[in-house]
Amino acid sequence: MPTVDINSQPGKDFAGDALLVPVFSGRERHRLPLAISKVARQVMDEGDFKADYLEIVPLHHPNGVKETRWMVLVGLGEEEKITLNKIRKAVGAAARFALKKKWKRIGILAPSTSTLEHDVVQAAITEGALLANYDLVAFKGGKSEAKQFESVEVFTNGDDTRKARRKLPMIEAGVAACHRVRDLANTPAGDLYPEVFADMAVKLAKQHKLHCEVMDVPALEKGGFRALLAVGQGSVRPPRLVKLEYKPKEKPKKHIVLVGKGVCFDSGGLSLKDASNMETMKDDMTGAAIVLATLVACAQLEAPVQVTGLMGLVENMPSGTSYKPGDVLRTRSGKTVEVLNTDAEGRLVLADLLHYANELSADHILDLATLTGAAMVAMGDAVSAVMGTDQRLVDRLLDAGSAAGEHLWQLPLVEEYAELLKSPLADIKNISGTRWGGTITAGLFLREFAGDASWAHVDLSGSWSSKERDYRTHGSTGEGPRFLLEWLMD
Repeated sequence: MPTVDINSQPGKDFAGDALLVPVFSGRERHRLPLAISKVARQVMDEGDFKADYLEIVPLHHPNGVKETRWMVLVGLGEEEKITLNKIRKAVGAAARFALKKKWKRIGILAPSTSTLEHDVVQAAITEGALLANYDLVAFKGGKSEAKQFESVEVFTNGDDTRKARRKLPMIEAGVAACHRVRDLANTPAGDLYPEVFADMAVKLAKQHKLHCEVMDVPALEKGGFRALLAVGQGSVRPPRLVKLEYKPKEKPKKHIVLVGKGVCFDSGGLSLKDASNMETMKDDMTGAAIVLATLVACAQLEAPVQVTGLMGLVENMPSGTSYKPGDVLRTRSGKTVEVLNTDAEGRLVLADLLHYANELSADHILDLATLTGAAMVAMGDAVSAVMGTDQRLVDRLLDAGSAAGEHLWQLPLVEEYAELLKSPLADIKNISGTRWGGTITAGLFLREFAGDASWAHVDLSGSWSSKERDYRTHGSTGEGPRFLLEWLMD
């Protein structure tokens, strides 16, 4: 993590590699420090920069800003349409530009706007720059060195910085958790399989003083995790269940259980995916990665709530020992599931974990999973679906997502659709048998195992990006921990 400073200076004397200047279209340039305003005015008057949203123009050694090598103008669009997330993404896009130039020390001039509070603008700017500061080179050959910022300075041109400074620990912990999820979800499945993931959790738990318990196959058999074991039985890599616990020093306000799907590779099993749909399936453990990263961040921030994380780690592979379409599984709860498609495996793993979570006396249970392609069909790869049995909990999660700039959208648990999951052979089927409403029927399946708990489910359709955009790199977006921390720290 680079050193971060938020100060009330105007930024014109910044001595670094590049000063990033977010600019509104129209008259905003006149509210910039004079030396910087002259430069912005000139390029805008000449038509070289319109300050359209995400438009970037680099300027070398502009007049009046001689202490820095470069100034980078980034457009915010119309002030009347600005949001914190637009600011976060615009700064992130400019920071990605700077990172690719291998600039180490960047400054950012906070835009002045009458529509948003200064401190939240300063926080969003800081988040955007830090979220962009990611470069995974571990799997490149030679002596590849990651491009990283050494320092990030935010200049507020006279505005108070005290509130934003107080937010820095949470910003830094949230960004570090985001990068941890990116690292894990981007790692090839040949390097990150259940045993390796569990070992990593043990090391992080020791480092951050979390209680950690790992269940291997005999322990899972003894504990009745039959559905989880069935999903993993086709792989030579045996499954694991990791239980992490964070407890605050004072009496906790609440006890939250986070449940993460950790399918370290999903081939579809005997219901084999086609090749193109398998290319990114190393990321099917993103839910578990989010749980692990969030527990570490809770320890760093000394969150006021008790948080337990459950991670079901398996590989879903085809072999002579694989579970089969037509099998009937007796889950940990005793309910039986007719398996019609082995590629609907995540809900089977979560079924056992949710039943276990119900035994932990939680105030709220939240599961996170890259569960259905239907969610991406409905909402694309930038919005995650949320549904649950407790509307107040769902509302709090939606608010937290909005505050963090990680989009969540509620889908209903439509009672009539539960009919589609009825099985003539078992208590329930693992798929509905129809193309329609797949995200909702998956949620209804999970509800069967959530019991009477205050429960919500997040289908992580926004967890992978097929291209780089704003502060998000290609691959895992790392979304999840930041909205969870918004909720847990409230």
